[in-house]
Amino acid sequence: MTEQQRRIKAFLEVIRDERMTHANTATRIGNALIMLLEYFLSTDAPFLRKDQADGTDYLLSLLGGAVIGESKNIRLNPDGSITCGSIFVEGSAVFTELVINHQNVLEGDTYFTDRGIIERMEYLGEAEYRLYMRKMHDNDRITFHVNDVLRSAVNNLDIARTYRTSWMRVNSVDTASNSMTVVMYAGTDVPGGTNYSPSETARVVRWGNSLDPDRQNVFFVSSNDGRFLFLQGVTKPIIDDTNYSAFIGVPPDLDCLRDLPINKRHPYLYARGLIVQDIIKIDYQGNPVYTPRDCGAWDSQRVYIHGYDSTEQGYFTDRVWYGGCLWQCSVAHTTAGLAPRFNNPQWTCLLGGANVTFEIISTNGDFFRYGSSWTTTLIARLWNAEMLLTLEDIGQANITWERISTDTAGDAIWKLQHANAGLSVDISSDTDIPGGWGPGADLAFRCKITIEELGTYVNEYPIEL
Repeated sequence: MTEQQRRIKAFLEVIRDERMTHANTATRIGNALIMLLEYFLSTDAPFLRKDQADGTDYLLSLLGGAVIGESKNIRLNPDGSITCGSIFVEGSAVFTELVINHQNVLEGDTYFTDRGIIERMEYLGEAEYRLYMRKMHDNDRITFHVNDVLRSAVNNLDIARTYRTSWMRVNSVDTASNSMTVVMYAGTDVPGGTNYSPSETARVVRWGNSLDPDRQNVFFVSSNDGRFLFLQGVTKPIIDDTNYSAFIGVPPDLDCLRDLPINKRHPYLYARGLIVQDIIKIDYQGNPVYTPRDCGAWDSQRVYIHGYDSTEQGYFTDRVWYGGCLWQCSVAHTTAGLAPRFNNPQWTCLLGGANVTFEIISTNGDFFRYGSSWTTTLIARLWNAEMLLTLEDIGQANITWERISTDTAGDAIWKLQHANAGLSVDISSDTDIPGGWGPGADLAFRCKITIEELGTYVNEYPIEL
């Protein structure tokens, strides 16, 4: 109890214990009330003031919450939450759980490496500084090592959003004072050709290490360059092509990529090695790129595909060997037992089409006696490698027969009469030989076959005595 409180209590006790009649006059009571009022208005009163700035050294419990500030944007809620417009932390902020509503935006470059904040610094001369690092918590200790290459970038807060960057190498580390001595790199040894002195409150990150291979790696995300980047073997501020170990995003300007047929504005994945289970390739329009799959000799019991294989988990186009030719599936699923052939839309011939043999044979020998009656059948046989093409393979409309002789008008009529002959035509000395034909006269029967995948083939069968 303070001295003022004891005086007030003693005066009030006198009034309370007074036994003389008419002793507690209005003046006496009024003085007691004035004394209490002056006490309540004084700085010694144990109450929070509402008419002037005030404070208390004791715990203040606001069980119903509180609203702070004229804008009423700061609210201490009864459930333990705090609602406010913004938070500015000069030191460190420790969160047990961080929940971000809407979007989380990271500007500039975000590094995943050793880091620190310069609390204060001393210039030691000869481009050397002692940097005292801020502690984020009581047990926080500096994590930089001797020979670490450090990078620190500070926003100039100008319209152009430029930065000044400091490059340093660690000479010594003092964990007791949470400080380190660093030496600045020369301007000729840093990107851009100019090295700036470090700044207090600036963040410092490990870029690499001049000697220790285990500390020469750095992974960072650059929103300025538009890529995720992993560097290895970093021993100095300026990096070269050998330091780029992997990246995802817009390709950097690397010599090994300069002559590749890639679009430098499109994102790519680059890595020294790749270990994957499934690879699904697409073209620039987003369509799957099918991987050719050699299935060996054609199997009549198997269904072949041009599509997604759920077992192999990829897009494949099956290829088979049949009749000495290599065939590729052209539909989603083939019909089991239907062999690959020309004019079969389920298959396309890839190899073997250049090895075509065309022959015409006679069923009644190759010599015909003048003046006698004879008949024979001329059969056209077109081979593609080891496959003898059938009428179904070729198509009736793709086969034409002609008679070649000196009787031009008769030849035209003969061609019309045998327009649907197919792969064989019957020849008789009585009906198919032009008038006046005899020893030494020229006479031949010509067959022309056209196949879209192979081309047009022509052969003639001469009739001689």
